[in-house]
Amino acid sequence: MSLRPFIFTLGFIAVFTVGVSLTGCIINVNAAGMLELDHQQRELTLDAEDVQTLVAETGAGSLEIIGVEGLTQIKLVADIYSHDDSKMLLTLEKHANQAKLKADFESNTRISNYSPYIDLKLQVPAGLALEIVDGSGAVFINKTTADIKLQDGSGELAIHGGNHVSIDDGSGAIEVSQVNGNLAIIDGSGDIQINDIKGSITIDDGSGEIEVANVQSTVTINDGSGNINVVNTKGLTILSAGSGDVSFDKIDGPVSKL
Repeated sequence: MSLRPFIFTLGFIAVFTVGVSLTGCIINVNAAGMLELDHQQRELTLDAEDVQTLVAETGAGSLEIIGVEGLTQIKLVADIYSHDDSKMLLTLEKHANQAKLKADFESNTRISNYSPYIDLKLQVPAGLALEIVDGSGAVFINKTTADIKLQDGSGELAIHGGNHVSIDDGSGAIEVSQVNGNLAIIDGSGDIQINDIKGSITIDDGSGEIEVANVQSTVTINDGSGNINVVNTKGLTILSAGSGDVSFDKIDGPVSKL
């Protein structure tokens, strides 16, 4: 996420877990005609031995997760942008077979367009399952092989990889590919692009164009508005198309439009 055109002085309260390694640096950035901005970067690592799932609760800011084969740790880099009154919570803890990440600010530190935010970059073992509740900002997940459950408020979303994938999204474009299992999407608004899915697909969409290609099982779509284009699947059911054109090709199975 790029720096926003508002500048603040950083003040924060951060909580870090005992046993998690930590490094950090502070960078002052000044721009002509603007107030001072303090940008703080924090790095956390957590031993991922016996950890099966990463449970993450994140607020405003971008979130990037990269799966790495053979990795035995969870590595986090957090870029923090804030102002004097910001009270931040940033923790990465191990609870039994779960790693729990929290990254957000107290609600009373959000002031309209002057709200603080945290950009997060994580490297995780490729086979680690993900359960994510995200507030706002772009989400990018790549090269993971386990199940993914994502509840997202707003912002662009791209997932490349994963086993069974479930998405509940408010608004923003969605792009999903290279999923080895089933894919389920509930979406409020924004275009949806899906490609290369080995399992079945179900989509419940409010508005926005839907493009689906190269699915090795069936596709079921319930859509409010926007064009629908489906190519190369093993079956297609359109429960509702609302407004917008519907086109399909190379469907190797039954086609139903209710």
